[in-house]
Amino acid sequence: MKTVIYVNGAERFPDRQKCAGLKSFAAERGWTVQSVRALRSRAELKDVVSLWHPDGFVVNCGAGLNELPVSAYGDTPAVFFDHPRGTARPAGNCIFNDATATARVAARELLALDLPRYAYVGWTKRLAWSQRRLEAYTAAIALHDVEPEVFDPARRQGSETECIAALAKWLRGFGEPVGVFAANDHIAALVASACAVAGLSVPLDVAIVGVDNDEHICDESRPSLSSVALDYFAAGRVAAETLDRIMVRGRAPDEPTLYPPFGIVRRESTRRFPKRDKIIADAVERIRREACDGLSARAVVAALPCSRRSAESRFRAVVGHSILDEIRRVRLEKAKELLLTDSGPMDSVAMRCGYKSLAAFSIFFRAETGLAPSQWRKRRP
Repeated sequence: MKTVIYVNGAERFPDRQKCAGLKSFAAERGWTVQSVRALRSRAELKDVVSLWHPDGFVVNCGAGLNELPVSAYGDTPAVFFDHPRGTARPAGNCIFNDATATARVAARELLALDLPRYAYVGWTKRLAWSQRRLEAYTAAIALHDVEPEVFDPARRQGSETECIAALAKWLRGFGEPVGVFAANDHIAALVASACAVAGLSVPLDVAIVGVDNDEHICDESRPSLSSVALDYFAAGRVAAETLDRIMVRGRAPDEPTLYPPFGIVRRESTRRFPKRDKIIADAVERIRREACDGLSARAVVAALPCSRRSAESRFRAVVGHSILDEIRRVRLEKAKELLLTDSGPMDSVAMRCGYKSLAAFSIFFRAETGLAPSQWRKRRP
C-alpha cells in the first residue's frame, strides 16, 4: 500500500476540497493519504519523511506557505498546486487553476452590469496566481475598451484593519459605480467591509465578485458575495492522477495541468434588477439560501405583502421568470455541483437538493438536463 502526503496550504476551503479529490482517487488505488501542515523547513520535511516513509507528495503552494524548493523533496515524486520555488518555469508536475477561464467568468458577470469603471483587488502576498488572474481579467475587459484600476494589498504593510481603511479611501475615490474582481473570497469580504466603512452600497455603488465560492465567507458576508466557483475536487483528483503517473512511469506530463471553474454563483453583491424592488430582491436571496432545504413557492408567496397573483406578477416583472422557476434553477445548480464533487449515495444528493425521494429528483433532473443524475455524475474527472 502506497502512502501519499498531502501538504496543506492554509486549511482553507480550497485545501479541504483538494484533499477530498485526492482521497477519492487514492481510495480507488488503495493508497493511504496523510495530511500535514505547511512545511517551512527541510528539518520539518525530514521529520515527515522519517515518520511516514512516503511514496509521494502533493504540495499546496498557492497560499505562499510551502516555500521549500523542489530539490528539497529529493527523489520522492512530488506534485505541486501552483508554482514551487526553485524552478525556472512550471513543469508537468504542477497543477494550476485556469486563470483565463476564471477571470472571464468574473468579467462576464461584472460587464453584464454595464458599469462605468472596473477594478481588481489582489491577494495580500505577491503570488503568481493573483497576478495571473489580474492579467487574464485585464485581457477580458480590454475587449470592451476598459482597463481595470488595481489595488495591491501586498504593497501595503499593516494589519487587516488598515487594509480595509485604505480600501475604503480608494473606493470612495471612484465617485461612480465600479465593478470589483477580488483575488478570492477572503479579499472580496475585505472589499465589502471597506464599502461599509466608506458608506457605499453593494451592489449599487460597488459590485463585487470573488473566487472560490467558500460558502462560509460568501453567505456570512452582508450583503452575500457572488463568487466564481472552482472545481477544487477535480484539482485534487488531477493531482493524484499526475502523481500516480510519475510513480508508475517515472515521468510527469510534458506540460502543467489546468483545472476549470464551475461558473458564477450569483449572490447579492452582483444582483442588480432592472426594477429596484427590495422585497423581491430579499425573496430571491431567501430562495438562494433555502431552496435546497425544501422551500416551496407557496412559502415564498406567503411571506410577501400581497396576493399570490400580485406576488407572482411582481416577481416575474423583476426577475424575468416565476418563483417556482427560480427555486428549480437554484436546486439544479446545486445538483450539478454535488454530482460532480460528492461520491455519496444518489438519494443523499436528492435530499440535499430539496427532494424527498430519489424518483422525484431523477424526474426533475432529467427534465432540466436531458440526462439522468447518474449520467451527469460520470462526467466527473
